Amino acid sequence: MKTAAVLTIGSEIVEGIILNTNAQYICQRLAENGYRVNRVVSVDDEEDSIKEEVQRLLASCDVLVLCGGLGPTEDDKTREAVAKALSRRLILDERIREKIHERVSRYYTNLPKNLDKQAFVIENAQIVPNPVGTAPGQLIDFEGKKVVLLPGPPQEMRPMLDSVLEKLRTEQDFKTIKMLFFAVPESVLDQFMTDASVRGCVKIATQASFSEGVWVRLMAPLDCFAEAQNLAQRLVEKFQRNFIGYGDTSVERALFEELEKRNLTFSVAESCTGGLVSAKIVSVPGASRVFVAGVVAYDNSVKMRMLNVREETLKRFGAVSEQCVVEMAHGIRELTNSDLAVSVSGIAGPTGGTEEKPIGTAYFCVTDGERDSVEKIFYPQERNIFRSRIATHALYLLLIRLRGMI
Repeated sequence: MKTAAVLTIGSEIVEGIILNTNAQYICQRLAENGYRVNRVVSVDDEEDSIKEEVQRLLASCDVLVLCGGLGPTEDDKTREAVAKALSRRLILDERIREKIHERVSRYYTNLPKNLDKQAFVIENAQIVPNPVGTAPGQLIDFEGKKVVLLPGPPQEMRPMLDSVLEKLRTEQDFKTIKMLFFAVPESVLDQFMTDASVRGCVKIATQASFSEGVWVRLMAPLDCFAEAQNLAQRLVEKFQRNFIGYGDTSVERALFEELEKRNLTFSVAESCTGGLVSAKIVSVPGASRVFVAGVVAYDNSVKMRMLNVREETLKRFGAVSEQCVVEMAHGIRELTNSDLAVSVSGIAGPTGGTEEKPIGTAYFCVTDGERDSVEKIFYPQERNIFRSRIATHALYLLLIRLRGMI
């Protein structure tokens, strides 16, 4: 298996000002395309630091992907550093210069002189077009290895990386199966796959996210891919209730597709999540076709006035109770005339918990007006981690209700 290294550039990364999500994305995409990533390094904006790291990494990998430092400012020094590291010239490309000027002139009358910096290309490099910004990427063949230069903004970097992956394909074709599971521990999935005694030609990777679930990635060469497919099928059969879908999906995306397929709508009544349930579903393009409305009933008076939660219910059982979420769900469904409704109420903390209902307690209800599906879970985490997880769990319960699993 060929190897790859990733070098992200920027003082704001090494100083911890921004999270290095670019490295995560690049590593995932390289792994999906048959590379073993053996180094991930970040350096500041100093030219010598970049140059030295390029030379060091190239000694131990087949592909080196650099990200950042291709802009027009004084601290954007990646082009210069890589040119020196490879002992190649920097050449001003007039065609790129004209395209940059043409693009920027749509927004500014007086063009900054430093724009031309982005038009310098390392000798013999192939240009990687930038569909979003002005700084092009570069792909360089160097002593049998490939060096890729990409800009730092994720919205620019991601489509550009995807466009060059075909040129980075390994000699042995690999295929990847990507799957998402929710409401099941990563360790449980991992143990199942370990016990499955899969052949060594199948590479298994898992990644857990408190708000999204657990990603499982199975990668295998073509002559062993049937083994990966078999394991994927066994996972789905074993964890049918937890399986969300294949590929780059999400709980909210899967829910949207299920609702649209059935021509159904839903509404949301939420308390502790503070609008996150609604925000998650409307992040899916076309959500208006399935999502009617959401009410953030944070105060009990709103629960009573808007959702018809009875005062007696709140006094006897409390806002965080099975009885309350049932009335919330029925109230929002009647208010919006949606086909289905989901409600949630919980204790996010850091205060408000009791011995009977500790911090991390949450109740949910999914209803179609005739049958209620109620669930209680305990997820004692930091306040905002709790809120995000609980919001996804509310959508997950609606999804598995549609699939006939509750």
